[in-house]
Amino acid sequence: MNTSKSIFRVALIGAVLSLCACSGEPVDGGALAAEKGCIACHGADGKAIADIYPNLNGQWERYLRLQLKAYRSEKRANPIMYGMAKDLTDEEIRILAAHYGR
Repeated sequence: MNTSKSIFRVALIGAVLSLCACSGEPVDGGALAAEKGCIACHGADGKAIADIYPNLNGQWERYLRLQLKAYRSEKRANPIMYGMAKDLTDEEIRILAAHYGR
């Protein structure tokens, strides 16, 4: 499968998961990860679904927070991650980093 098709499929899965998410406040990091579409690539427990995506489990929580903020501000360039992170609040970033990090 070519890379552009893979990226499109991942973006589409993330969008669908975001649209299908429950309304209201997420109860925990796992619920937020599902709502925001993180699990589409990084899995529910941080183990990536394919080799082209990084595993998040075992990463330092602080590192994950900094990377999400860098994607959000476009200091770290990645069109897919910018699209996923651009609307995250600082609190959501904290929750996601705590969920996936150590």
